[in-house]
Amino acid sequence: NGGILGYDLQPGIKWPTGAGIRVNAGVVTGGGFLYLDTDKGEYFGALELSFKNLFDLKAVGILNTIMPDGSKGFSMLIIITAEFSPVQLGFGFTLIGVGGLLGINRRAEVEALRVGLKTNAIKSILFPEDVVGNIHRIISDIKQIFPIQQDSFLIGLMGKIGWGTPTLISIELGIILQLPDPKIIILGVVKLALPTEETALVKIQVNFLGAIGFQNHFLYFEAVLFDSQ
Repeated sequence: NGGILGYDLQPGIKWPTGAGIRVNAGVVTGGGFLYLDTDKGEYFGALELSFKNLFDLKAVGILNTIMPDGSKGFSMLIIITAEFSPVQLGFGFTLIGVGGLLGINRRAEVEALRVGLKTNAIKSILFPEDVVGNIHRIISDIKQIFPIQQDSFLIGLMGKIGWGTPTLISIELGIILQLPDPKIIILGVVKLALPTEETALVKIQVNFLGAIGFQNHFLYFEAVLFDSQ
């Protein structure tokens, strides 16, 4: 009614919904990204830093302040991994990475993990690659695999082991404990590349999932081939 061209326009500020940074400091390179959605109460981000000749650090996290039913609350999940120069373990095996997972008011959805075996979505959890560039896909996978649930907690440990020099076979393994409804989730990715990963003529990847539910008294295991030739 009236105003400018028939509209009552009011000036305002459109705040940023995301921020990114790139670091190139010689010894330290990498970057990070942060996304903000105050209307939905959802915030997530990723960080990837490479410390020259030492290790690569990656972190992905999501935080919610509005629950699925619209009520106020709190939910968080964070994944942190570090990969470094191979540490000899003996018999040709090396330790090349470690990581951890922490979830507050989050649970593990076994059916979503089963689908993730075939789509490789479990790689969004086990040592994810290019976390800044793939942040939206990783967060989408995390929200499906670890949905919000009040008073449910997750804690996990990860390890990455290789065999051979250079690495011919790599094993990524994660063990996640859900509480107070006790459930153990075992995730894994086994990769074989010959003669090398960059010039592989033979490539085999096996994704596997194991679940132990103490309350429902069930044991489950499944393994599938992915992107193998």
